[in-house]
Amino acid sequence: MRRTVPILLVGVVSAPLLLAGCTNNEQLRGFAPTPGSVEKIEVGTQSRDDIVRLIGSPSAVATFNPNVWYYISEKQDSWGPLKPWIVDQQVMQLTFNDSGRLQNIKKYDQADGQDITMVSRITPTAGKELTVLEQILGNVGRFTTPRQAGNPGAPTSGGGI
Repeated sequence: MRRTVPILLVGVVSAPLLLAGCTNNEQLRGFAPTPGSVEKIEVGTQSRDDIVRLIGSPSAVATFNPNVWYYISEKQDSWGPLKPWIVDQQVMQLTFNDSGRLQNIKKYDQADGQDITMVSRITPTAGKELTVLEQILGNVGRFTTPRQAGNPGAPTSGGGI
């Protein structure tokens, strides 16, 4: 006699296992200061070296102005196989004067962010676009055998010494 497991029992056992794979995953990325370290930053008194010792090296330095440092942190959340989304984003901009002292602190959050659409234009190149067949047949007849000059090189016959 053959026994079968009821479908309801299989569903009850497997449902928690399937749902366990769909847990909420929260990830912190980027700058994570130690508690109280950011509050110790003082404008006008601290140098670049003081800032690095206090909170660490910056996440990024401005491309055209090495006196502007950015500390970037982001918190992402995801659920199961879905694409992660940004829950919180913090950017702290530190500006130094020419003598290397901290001049200004600005803080930005997710509300200050802007979506940027990429431009899909392609830069044209000079010349003719060739088809695959033209590329293959374009080199036919261009190759020649190398010509030997007066000294063909060392003998290769392996004569005795």
